[in-house]
Amino acid sequence: MSPPDPFQSHLDRAAALFDGGDVVQAGQIWQAILKRDPGNAAARAGLFKVKQFFEQKDFTAANDVLLQEGCTLFDMGQVREALLKWERILTTDPGHKLALAYANDARRELGLEPIRPPAQAGPSGASESAARPGTAGPEARDGRTGRPESPAEEADRLVLEGVQIFDLGMAEEAMDKWERALQLNPDHPDAPGYMAMARREQERTAAVPSPTGSTAAGSAAAQWETQIWRAEQSLREGRVEEAAQGFQRLLGQAPQDRRILQGYHQARALLAAREEPRAIQIAAPIPVPAHAPAPVPSAPSAAPRSLPAPVGPPRALTVRSASQRDGFSLPAAIKGKGLPRWLTTPRNLALILGAVVLVFLALLGYGLRRREAALKEAVAAAKLAALRPVSRVVQVPGLAEATEDIRREAEQALTEDPLLAYFRAEELQHRVPDDPGLPHLLQRAKDGMDALPPAGDLAQFEQALQGGDLDRAKACILGLLRHDPDDLELRGRARRVLLALAPLLTAEGHLGRAREALLLGRAMYPQDPGWQARLKLLDALQAMPASERAAWIQLLG
Repeated sequence: MSPPDPFQSHLDRAAALFDGGDVVQAGQIWQAILKRDPGNAAARAGLFKVKQFFEQKDFTAANDVLLQEGCTLFDMGQVREALLKWERILTTDPGHKLALAYANDARRELGLEPIRPPAQAGPSGASESAARPGTAGPEARDGRTGRPESPAEEADRLVLEGVQIFDLGMAEEAMDKWERALQLNPDHPDAPGYMAMARREQERTAAVPSPTGSTAAGSAAAQWETQIWRAEQSLREGRVEEAAQGFQRLLGQAPQDRRILQGYHQARALLAAREEPRAIQIAAPIPVPAHAPAPVPSAPSAAPRSLPAPVGPPRALTVRSASQRDGFSLPAAIKGKGLPRWLTTPRNLALILGAVVLVFLALLGYGLRRREAALKEAVAAAKLAALRPVSRVVQVPGLAEATEDIRREAEQALTEDPLLAYFRAEELQHRVPDDPGLPHLLQRAKDGMDALPPAGDLAQFEQALQGGDLDRAKACILGLLRHDPDDLELRGRARRVLLALAPLLTAEGHLGRAREALLLGRAMYPQDPGWQARLKLLDALQAMPASERAAWIQLLG
């Protein structure tokens, strides 16, 4: 018969707190048990439930934000960007009804097939664990595109999962995650550091013996944990002053302990709330106690005291007050001046006063109208003066492209840039599908792209982008597009790089390279008139002096 678990009462209490909704306190109890008994399976399972609870809560809040951002992008006309937001929600929550409905509307508008609900998946549909966050399944997939994860992406996900479970005290499971990440990506920048940190933590905890032993170190660790638990218990039971004193004593021994700091700040906040000024109350009269001693009579004097004089009535009741001062009488004052009698009547005075007020209001309205008219003339003159220099530069350009210009650009780019030729040939096929020369033009563009060597991969692209090397990032993404020019995600990444390069190259004076970037963007997105407008603006910037370009360059991005 196995001995009973010494922490069973604490485990039961943590389970009751978790079921009652107090997840944080339950997790603290399980984590304290694991510090004293790292092999306790029940406490480890409880911490795993806490981890799942907070993961689900975080994913729900993040999905709400993504849903709102997708709606905003869709209303702005950015349908593809909105679709990416909603598809990210579906990767973590495939049953999200709003995200599924919005995503299918966007896919129908883009001419793509709708996403089937999880209940309508094929007979070999993926298991539920493969769609949940933090589980990969036999074939992990990218959350944005649905395609299988690359080894680098799977390694990043494993490192993040290891950090989350390490924070809950599961050091061995976290190290397993980081070892698998290093097997997938030996050059991962973060996994070795996390591994070293976990080993140091294990060495530090191994130096503290188990509480079941009789060593002094184990006894000290148990006493330390008991002191923290007592301070937390005082805080939960409302004994805030006692809890604050307990946490303050513990901070003197461990100033950097996160658990003690959190409890101390909570106690101080509750004490500050209690010390707020209260409403002033009127004090009641102090009652005389029944057992108070009777007053001691004074000793009789030798001579009798004289009686006090009688009290008379107040002076205000016996003396007549002076008559009140009469107010100002306008008719009487006017009569004393010898004015005509008809002018002194109240009716005529009211008519005269009303006429004066009407004249004043008329003059005020006339002045306001003149001032408003003058202000309008000044505003119109200022607008004309402001638009006069701009009208000499800005012209309304035609943004439509001629079919013959597209064909000429495609044929010229076959030798210099086969990717540009391929995009131009695609637009020709969209405009003139019956042209017999288009298949030959497309094949020549594909042969030219296949002959070029690859320039990098997505990992190198992200590294160059984070390092600020836009030229290297452009070379990597265009190299990937030459081998898969119809990949929408690669086109989107190339679009962002080209929009960032165009104003930068223009500011540095490389107008020819900026024009090449804008031409490639127009070829990738022929339905977007913004690229043609940027090219027209670049032509106008070439005719401007260098001092006037700075205000217009940012419009190229």
